[in-house]
Amino acid sequence: MDDPDQIAAGKVSNGTAGENQPPIKEGSGRKELAAWIGSPENPLTARVMVNRVWQHHFGRGIVRSGNNFGQLGTPPTHPELLDWLALWLIDHDWKLKPLHRLIMTSNAYRMSSAANAQALAADPTNDLFWRFDMRRLSAEEIRDSLLLTTGEFNPKMFGPSFYPKLSPEVLDTQSRPGEGWGESSPEESARRSVYMFIKRSLLSPLHTAFDFPDVDTSCEARFVTVQPGQALTLLNGEFANAAAVKLAARVTTEVGEESRRQVPRAVELALGRPASDDEVAEGLGLVARLQRKHGLSPRNALQQWCLIVLNLSEYMYID
Repeated sequence: MDDPDQIAAGKVSNGTAGENQPPIKEGSGRKELAAWIGSPENPLTARVMVNRVWQHHFGRGIVRSGNNFGQLGTPPTHPELLDWLALWLIDHDWKLKPLHRLIMTSNAYRMSSAANAQALAADPTNDLFWRFDMRRLSAEEIRDSLLLTTGEFNPKMFGPSFYPKLSPEVLDTQSRPGEGWGESSPEESARRSVYMFIKRSLLSPLHTAFDFPDVDTSCEARFVTVQPGQALTLLNGEFANAAAVKLAARVTTEVGEESRRQVPRAVELALGRPASDDEVAEGLGLVARLQRKHGLSPRNALQQWCLIVLNLSEYMYID
C-alpha cells in the first residue's frame, strides 16, 4: 500500500495505473475500466470520494473544486489529510459508513462554530478548519428531519421511488397537468428523500425553496442561500404545517394534555436536548395568548407552538 508521505511527495502514481495496460481485445472493456478506476494503484478515485464525503459534512471539500482535481482546480488545503483519508478508504474496502463515522467523530467535525478575532484575522475563510462552519440543512435533510421529529419516518430501504404529494397549483405548471405523476401511500411517502421520484418539470416547493440543484446538469456543490421564501415555506407551506400537526399529536400521545409537559417535550423532540426555562416560559405564554386572544383550542395552540419549534434556527442549522 502506498505511503501517504510518498504520495504527498509525488513519489507514487497519481492516478496513472492504466497507462501501461495492454490493449483490450475482447469485450467492451467496461470491466477492465472499472477495475482500473477502483484499483489501489489509482488513488485519484479514493481522493475524489473522500473529498465528496468531507464536503457533505463540512459544506466544502478539502479540495473546494470537487469536480476538478486537475491543475485548473483549487489545490487541497490539507493534501496530507486528503491522501491519508484516501488510503484509509482503500484499506477499509471502500466502505463509506465507516468513513462517515471516522469524520463525524473527529475533533475537526466536533469543533465549535464560535469565532474569535485573532483566528478570523489570520484565516477569515476558515481554510484551516479551526472552527466548524455553521451549515444549513439541505432540502432533503430538512424534509427527512421533519419526518423523524414527527415520528412518521419510514426506514424502508430500496425498491421503487415514491411520488410526493403535490398541490394542484404545482401540477398545473405542466402543459398536461399531472400527466406522468403517480400517487403513493402515506407510508411510502414517509421514506427518505433519496427515494423520492424527481421529475424536471414537477419539483417539490420545499425542495426548490431550499436550493435544490438543477436536475439537468452535474452539481459540484450546491448554493446555500438565505431568503424570505424559505421562511414563508416553513411557516405557511403545507408540508411544514402538516408536520406541526403531527408533532403536536405525538407530544400529546407521549405526555398528555398538560401544557407544562407538552411545551418542553416538543422542544426535546425537535432539538434533541432539554428545553431551557426561558423556552418553556415562552412556549407556555404563547399557548396561553393564542387561546385567550385568538380563541384557539388547546390543540390548535399547541400546533402553532410546534410550528415555531420546527422553524428555529437551531433546528435548521448544524452548529
